[in-house]
Amino acid sequence: MKGAARPTRALVATRSAWLRAALAGLAATAATAALAQEAKPSAAAPKPDAPYVDRVMDSSALPEDDLEPATSEYNATGWPRSLRVDASVFSQRGASTTLSRAVGVGGFLDTPDHGALSINANLTQQRADESVSGLKASTWRIDQRAMPLDAGWRANHGAGDINTGSTSLARGIGRVFLPTTPIRGLGGQWHQGDAIDLNAAAGRTGLFNGLDLAGFQPSGGRVASAGGQFRLPTGTAGTRGNAAFQVFDGRGITEGTGSGSAQDTRAFFAATAWEGAAPWAESLAPGSTPVSERQGGLRLQGNAVRSTSSRSGDALGLWADAAWRTERWRNTAGVFRFEPNLRWGTAVLASDLQGAYWQADTSTRQWQAGFATELSDSVSRAGPGSLSTGRSAFLNLNGRYRLDTRNSIGAALNLRAITSPGQALLLSWDQTSDWGQTQWRSDFANTGGSRTTRFGVDQGWPVMFPASFNTSLAWERVAGGSAPGSGWIWGLLGSVSPVSQWSLDAALRGAQRSDGARSLNANIGARWLSASGWSLALRYTQARGQEPLSALVVSALTAATLSTVAATPTSRSVQLLLSYEGRAGSARAPLGGLPGSGAGTLGGTVFFDADANGRREASEAGVPGVTIMLDRRFATRTDAQGRYEFPAVAAGEHLIEISPDNVPLPWSPVLRDPVRTTLQVRQLTTVDFAVQRER
Repeated sequence: MKGAARPTRALVATRSAWLRAALAGLAATAATAALAQEAKPSAAAPKPDAPYVDRVMDSSALPEDDLEPATSEYNATGWPRSLRVDASVFSQRGASTTLSRAVGVGGFLDTPDHGALSINANLTQQRADESVSGLKASTWRIDQRAMPLDAGWRANHGAGDINTGSTSLARGIGRVFLPTTPIRGLGGQWHQGDAIDLNAAAGRTGLFNGLDLAGFQPSGGRVASAGGQFRLPTGTAGTRGNAAFQVFDGRGITEGTGSGSAQDTRAFFAATAWEGAAPWAESLAPGSTPVSERQGGLRLQGNAVRSTSSRSGDALGLWADAAWRTERWRNTAGVFRFEPNLRWGTAVLASDLQGAYWQADTSTRQWQAGFATELSDSVSRAGPGSLSTGRSAFLNLNGRYRLDTRNSIGAALNLRAITSPGQALLLSWDQTSDWGQTQWRSDFANTGGSRTTRFGVDQGWPVMFPASFNTSLAWERVAGGSAPGSGWIWGLLGSVSPVSQWSLDAALRGAQRSDGARSLNANIGARWLSASGWSLALRYTQARGQEPLSALVVSALTAATLSTVAATPTSRSVQLLLSYEGRAGSARAPLGGLPGSGAGTLGGTVFFDADANGRREASEAGVPGVTIMLDRRFATRTDAQGRYEFPAVAAGEHLIEISPDNVPLPWSPVLRDPVRTTLQVRQLTTVDFAVQRER
């Protein structure tokens, strides 16, 4: 019985606990209701909102920007400007030991009424071990861009080591264009929108030289050039016509390489162009791109050149080009006839050649395909047996297909028959993986009595930004010809910033053949950059032997413009470079921006894109001495490694473009039109330009 009584007491205790909890809950509810009733009158009459007051952040609480000069150090007076001063000591060993001292100056100045000014100058003094007196070399250039004049005119002026002027029609739309001539002198361009464009230049001819220290070597001749381009009235909406001319007079000039006997020469160029909707098209697609790039668009251009030389007589060149766009294909075609000994200034144009060509390409997001064909013959009918005379037929087929997001394959076939016959086949496989971006290549060529086989791999390794690392490795075998054998070709290209303000870069290319021949081209540098604008760089370069050249099977028109490959002298050098870079001006206005706006740095590389894939591989060299334009106002020139840089550029959209001047033939820039790029504040934006060989 005692045991039966325990559950009853527990149950009674539990009920009592629940009863007390319920009473407590009722009391809390009543209290809450009472408080709510008391709060109602105050909730019905809320306090009015306080008026808005701007709250300016205390500048003392902001973190300091290490990339900006302190207020006490910045000179806020005068026009926005930047200045770079270099002093270097350069020791080189080759056929002789030389010691060079160089001073370089570069800068930009943005004026309100006189346009934008750019300056690039280098003065070098060189002393060899066996000579008592030293040699001096220099290169300098001053540009004034976008100077406003009355009635909507703008003026561009240049002085120093520049190129003669040209017009857009002279640069052409097809495979033939008029080259410019390097001079040390004066030049100018005056244009009124796209209606009138005039140019003139005069000076002494010369050559840009120097592997590590840039220089300009006058060759003794004197030239003068003038020309213009005018917009013609068409009377039809959506169409446009232009006409252009250029005259050239040279006295005592030599060939482009500076060799040969001097001669006097004169030349005249004339061209006319029309663009609009093609007769077979229903309509012209709208857009801001050139008419020939839009569906239904057509552009026609006719050209004529006549040259007179005291050594080789008169010659006439005629050619016409057409560019049009269908729903799927982008086409360019033309006919040409060049008499023997045709020249323009110091350059020998394609001569003793006539024929026709047609090239087209099409692409989607998954695949790309194209072809190029050419039929040509000699004007003098000297018959077959040389690279530039005799009948010739050429065909190129190329394509690329994307298998998936990580793999794509490509192929290119070149065939040439009759004169200088040959065949070349390129196979490639691009792969993206956890190891980075890989390109496997196979090249087969049969030309000039030799058969070449090359297998290679180009690797872009995945490294953390801002570092980069690329390698190239290829095995080549040559059968027949004058230099049979096999060997390895390799390359390395990379840069890294291990700690703040320090950077390292290296570019190495080499080859070793079974016959014992070796080549090496090395460029290794280290740079320290301080927050106050000072920098110190140490660079080592070495060149030994001749780099192996790819076997080429190209058309007769391309072969006629091939330049002679100069032998690289054996040398080894060390350069120590001390630089200072600063900027000043009202409200710290950056290049191309308003006072007080943020700024970044724009730079990149111009390189020989030998495999035509649009990327720089470790085996591909940079192009020195090429002019790069920013917003068509500021100019700079690539260094010996093909690099360029615009410091302190306003954040936002800008136009960057490459000038075809000083790009060796038959190479030409892939991007002929200005490229739009967006800069971020305090960041480096990289835009590379590839130059590719004409097929």
